[in-house]
Amino acid sequence: MRYISCFLIIGLLVCPLFASNQEQAEKPPQVGEDAPDFTLQDAEDQEHALKKMRGKVVFLIMGNRKIREEDDKWGHAFQQDYQENDQVVAYIIADMRSVPAFVPKGFVKRQLKKDKPPVTLLLDWKGKVHQAYRTEKEKPNLYIIDPEGKLAFHIKSNFDKETYQKLKTVIDGFKN
Repeated sequence: MRYISCFLIIGLLVCPLFASNQEQAEKPPQVGEDAPDFTLQDAEDQEHALKKMRGKVVFLIMGNRKIREEDDKWGHAFQQDYQENDQVVAYIIADMRSVPAFVPKGFVKRQLKKDKPPVTLLLDWKGKVHQAYRTEKEKPNLYIIDPEGKLAFHIKSNFDKETYQKLKTVIDGFKN
């Protein structure tokens, strides 16, 4: 009887610890924190690493193939304003976990080369970057990373001019 009551008491003390860790694991990285690092390839098999982009403002548009049209709207708006600025870079990071296993990666890459997005598209085949950033599937997840590698802005939003102006204000705040 003692063992059972001791076991129950320990269980009651330990369970809340697991629950709080689960809550923290589900929260996306917060503004002001270090951005989760990644290295991904584009459709041309070129590697892009977040660490190598230090010193630049990085705009990440994270989504999946079902919201590609919305991702592209963000990319087009960004390109119109920042195409000439080499201190600001944007990427669409595609969550490729929804691509059926029987579809060859080479086929997907060829299709992406034919229908190029407005900014460089990085392929997250295993979804690890999307897991690290805790993205949602229904809307583009937008992140701005400052030149020191910290998150400066985060929102989940379909394209609209008001939200784009907020994003633009944050990016323009880093200009010297």
